[in-house]
Amino acid sequence: MKVRVMTAAVLLIVLVPVVILGDLILDIVLALLSMGATYELFKMYKADSFKFDAMLVIEVVLSATVFFSAAFYLKGNLELEYLFVLILFIIFVSGIVLVFKDDFTSEDFGRLLVSVLYPSIGFAAISWLREIDLYNVGFLFMITVFTDVFAYIFGINFGKHRLAIKISPKKSIEGSIGGTLSALLLTLLYLYILDINVVGDISITIWTSILLIVFISIIGQIGDLIASKLKRGYNIKDFSQLFPGHGGVMDRFDSVIFAGITLIIISKVVGLL
Repeated sequence: MKVRVMTAAVLLIVLVPVVILGDLILDIVLALLSMGATYELFKMYKADSFKFDAMLVIEVVLSATVFFSAAFYLKGNLELEYLFVLILFIIFVSGIVLVFKDDFTSEDFGRLLVSVLYPSIGFAAISWLREIDLYNVGFLFMITVFTDVFAYIFGINFGKHRLAIKISPKKSIEGSIGGTLSALLLTLLYLYILDINVVGDISITIWTSILLIVFISIIGQIGDLIASKLKRGYNIKDFSQLFPGHGGVMDRFDSVIFAGITLIIISKVVGLL
């Protein structure tokens, strides 16, 4: 527990100023996190025969490329066509490798797309929210962090009914509900104190904020369960040991990545209406 707390403190000391500064320094850090997450997923998929090879380098580079492209598109600095062409290019390259690389299987084809696109777009969401303003990115982290913290507290003290016993045996329904309600109350207070009226392209009223916070809280927990199921499927405890006591990038940011992607979808749909 002591190591976990110390690591959390160091992460806060490093990441909070970076998020406050924003701009290029934040994008560089987020790109590195995206590359780290891609590396962890690649290593997980190759748990029995992992080695540094050309495919790992290609995937990590593609992860950074997709991150910057998605972030620039979301911030209005890149046309959607360029991002679309990049994704098509990744699919094209993956198909070529599938045909001409004997040990690259059809499963590897799908794994490449997931390991490159999933974290890079999730971290691009953080860059996009910070571009809007500091309080928007705070909104996402308020929900996911408070949900995680209070789900643990409520689960330890009141958890009796398992939430997803085959995926994560320690998570409880009581913890999940407690985490969501706590995140709802504290994030509503955050919105009120800072007088935040817009998140992404979503206009904030009392009812839209309640619905959005509850939904993002649930989605963040699903993101956590997705990561847990991946780890259980490949029989690993943590994605890596990059952050002592917390695991790797995917262990620490699993909820934020999935919640961020979901927030992009909701915001863009609302913007089209």
